[in-house]
Amino acid sequence: MGNNSLEIGMRVEIEVVRDDEKIILPTKVEDLGEDRIYLGMPFLDGKLFFLESDEPIKIYYKKNDCFYFVRAKVVEKRYAPIPIIGVILLAPPEKNQRRDYFRVQVIKRIRIRPLKTENWMKAFLMDLSASGAMIYFGKELEKGEVIEIKLPLESREIDIKARVVRIAKDPVRRVHPYNIGVQFIDLKDQERDEIIKFVLAEQRKLRQKGYI
Repeated sequence: MGNNSLEIGMRVEIEVVRDDEKIILPTKVEDLGEDRIYLGMPFLDGKLFFLESDEPIKIYYKKNDCFYFVRAKVVEKRYAPIPIIGVILLAPPEKNQRRDYFRVQVIKRIRIRPLKTENWMKAFLMDLSASGAMIYFGKELEKGEVIEIKLPLESREIDIKARVVRIAKDPVRRVHPYNIGVQFIDLKDQERDEIIKFVLAEQRKLRQKGYI
């Protein structure tokens, strides 16, 4: 199926479903072929994320201030000169009315509190979307554990709850060695809109600096 929307160098996000969990993986379009699109092989927690042959995925992207997604399937993998995957599109692109999937790198000091304790602890926010975040933390948490986050936005700090969906320890990083992937829960519409506004503003800043 042909493609009229994705372009070389475009930043995209891949959605993969594993064990009923949606995993969002940022990457970019590396090349376009006659019948397939080549994407950079995504990373998760600093390691290449293994995608199965024929695995179905969704590709999310932004173009002309509109958000889209397209269903695709992995049909090829290469590791040299750079790791890439080749995918074919399974359907035409569709407009994505929800913008909460879109993730941007945001490095901020934050405070988190596991609900089973009363102590607020320091952590680092590394990336953010309106549905979840990646946090560097100094202690191991349990998958499924609920935490509270004090999240500083442009205008104010909001308190939100999140569930730990992923955890991995970086053997190299000594400070805050745990990568904690969280999914927000019980988020109010106003809070979600504030996070989306903040994420899009941060994305514009990165684009103006030439980082994306």
